[in-house]
Amino acid sequence: MLRTAALSILLLTLAACGEASMSASEEPAPPADAPASARTPDYAGDIDVIGTEPFWAVKIRAASVALTRPDAPEVSNANPGVRIDGQQGVWDSNGVEEGKGRVVVRLTPGVCTDGMSDRVYRFYAEVWIDGETLKGCAEHTAILAAQPKP
Repeated sequence: MLRTAALSILLLTLAACGEASMSASEEPAPPADAPASARTPDYAGDIDVIGTEPFWAVKIRAASVALTRPDAPEVSNANPGVRIDGQQGVWDSNGVEEGKGRVVVRLTPGVCTDGMSDRVYRFYAEVWIDGETLKGCAEHTAILAAQPKP
């Protein structure tokens, strides 16, 4: 009986230690069977999207989605906000000015490299404009700022 009591106290102490080790700001990862909304990647905030060969870039900001390419005029549309499609984030931005064109950006979680720098991105990117598909990588602007410059 003394052995059972000691074992019970030990188990309760270990359980309490495990709970105390997690700070109030930390949240445990959702279980594997959690709804998709609990596991959706963070698409909030400023995001930079880049591609090489040909070089191009998209800057997703609170007010706009802007695509730049070397041999084409910049396309800057109002940011419609992200639409979550499973694990993907999609911005479907119609031109705010006539003739600007529609830009669709789709980000998919995964480790992506641009092939030209030591930077690592957390999203694969596809950008559609005027029947053309551009493929590249994307990351939150703040996270890129902490990585080595290309």
